[in-house]
Amino acid sequence: MRLRSLLRTYSFQTTFRYAALFGIAMAMLFGVIYWLTTSYMNAELQEEVTAEMQPLFAQYASAGSGSIAATIMQRVDSPEFAMSFYLLQDPSHRKIAGNLPAMEPAVGWHQLPIPVDEGGEDDSDQLMAEGRLLPDGSFLLVGQDMDQFYDVQEWITEVAGWGVAAAFCLALGGGLATSASILRRIQTIADTSGEIVQGNLSRRMALRGTGDEFDQLSTNLNEMLDRIQMLMEGLRQMSNDIAHDLRTPLTRLRQHLEGAQNKAETAAEYGDIVGKAIKETDDILHTFGALMRIAQIEAGTRRSAFTEVDFSNVLCTIVDAYAAVAEDARHALTNRIPKGVVVRGDQQLLTQMMANLVENALRHTPEGTRVEITLEDGPAAPICVIADNGPGIPEEERDKVFRRFYRMDRSRSTAGSGLGLSLVAAIAELHRIVVEVGDQRPGVRIALKFPAIEKAQLDPSTA
Repeated sequence: MRLRSLLRTYSFQTTFRYAALFGIAMAMLFGVIYWLTTSYMNAELQEEVTAEMQPLFAQYASAGSGSIAATIMQRVDSPEFAMSFYLLQDPSHRKIAGNLPAMEPAVGWHQLPIPVDEGGEDDSDQLMAEGRLLPDGSFLLVGQDMDQFYDVQEWITEVAGWGVAAAFCLALGGGLATSASILRRIQTIADTSGEIVQGNLSRRMALRGTGDEFDQLSTNLNEMLDRIQMLMEGLRQMSNDIAHDLRTPLTRLRQHLEGAQNKAETAAEYGDIVGKAIKETDDILHTFGALMRIAQIEAGTRRSAFTEVDFSNVLCTIVDAYAAVAEDARHALTNRIPKGVVVRGDQQLLTQMMANLVENALRHTPEGTRVEITLEDGPAAPICVIADNGPGIPEEERDKVFRRFYRMDRSRSTAGSGLGLSLVAAIAELHRIVVEVGDQRPGVRIALKFPAIEKAQLDPSTA
């Protein structure tokens, strides 16, 4: 992994910015510490100078300038006052005592260079000094060596420099390490995505099992890829089914049109053939319409319009609508539907789903079959069951009946396009309803298990 790639990553640039801000903050902190320490030590030096100056002034008041000169000489020769400097000179600026050379009297606080000897100075060492005029016109100056003061300043500056540099280097190193780790994870995702783009739809993003944001992203991508693969397989299957199952009605349509062109001798024959062609066209249009409805439902765009639906009322409407159809087909349509059972979804689609299931049960079972609709308001979520005592569905075909255009052998003689249960499956998936096909012994049992919701029971009088 090239360093240039690491330096261009967003994570490194962000880390670098925060490292710079942290360095600035540390520099400001050390600046405040430097200023406070300098101010404190400057005040301490001035207090020490004042503490040495006051006894000399008191001594002058009681014994005169001669006694001050003697005291200054004793202090200059004493190791205890090695860091102290003095100057006493008469009104004519002639030096009387001290270890500093004569100077122009300057009253107040000053920073003066410390003389190396009587003939020279070393500007690298300074002293904090205060000068005062005595009542007789003499000038007295007392000072303290600032060497310790400058040592502390230098130490603070050095610590600040090394601290900021170390913090910046650590942040920089951490940024490089973090960027390298993130870049590896992103590169893995990019490589896998490249393979998928090349056509390998079975590839999935690798998971580390840490549950971090990259694992969450990879999980979401894998779920998206599973969905895309399923839709692609469904599209491929649908294309094959359309090519296979629409070939017959299109062939019949062509035969009718050829008959109208070549065989019809009278207007009545011509009209009869055209009527059959129109019916074939209507069946084809109905099939394509059903396919479009399934595609729209599978897109999931209608989920945003979900509301609370009185499912008991939906089932009662279905029972009322198909009661006459069941009677004409000599079927018994019974129900056990409690009132006020609420689900969340699209009422129109739920009605379409239940109508398709009931119509499928009535159409593909012999005379005398009993079809029962049962609704149970379970403790977790509602369960709806459509059961009959007809011939049933073989176990090996139970998963196939929801495919587009799939029709069992015994159903091929009945009208239909084989899309009714496919529409049921699409609506159920949109509503996250689990569809289970079981054996009624005899007959078939289709259970619809709705997802759990916070149910707000409706007024039973509205069911």
